[in-house]
Amino acid sequence: MIKKLLCLSLILFYTFGYAQNSSEGNEDCIRNFEIIATSVNGSNPRVDDIRISWNFSNDTEVDNLKLILKVQPLNACWDGLSGIDRSELRSYSFNDLSEATNNHALLEFRNIDSKCIKWKVIIIDAANNCETKTEWQFKSFI
Repeated sequence: MIKKLLCLSLILFYTFGYAQNSSEGNEDCIRNFEIIATSVNGSNPRVDDIRISWNFSNDTEVDNLKLILKVQPLNACWDGLSGIDRSELRSYSFNDLSEATNNHALLEFRNIDSKCIKWKVIIIDAANNCETKTEWQFKSFI
């Protein structure tokens, strides 16, 4: 009986002692936004460019927001998000979102030099010291 209690107490200790707290990283502290990727005609008639647009018009505290767009060019596009990294991860920062709450970044095929990418966005609210990350998304230039 004592062995069972000791074993049970050890299991409970490790279960609660190493559990992750989902609010520790301030997950989803910024909720009123929309981010989409669309294909647009570019300078090369064979491939499109990619426009990643964001809309913070429903957020009244847009003055404190900073957006970081992470773009990873990929090889093996048929593998989607699991494709092989082609080159270095690229970051694009947008510090003043208060000027225009509807904005975008244009990713041109000639500058990315890859047929496909995976991308995600990190939004930082400096006033509340919180950060929201989107999941990786896949988009093809073709």
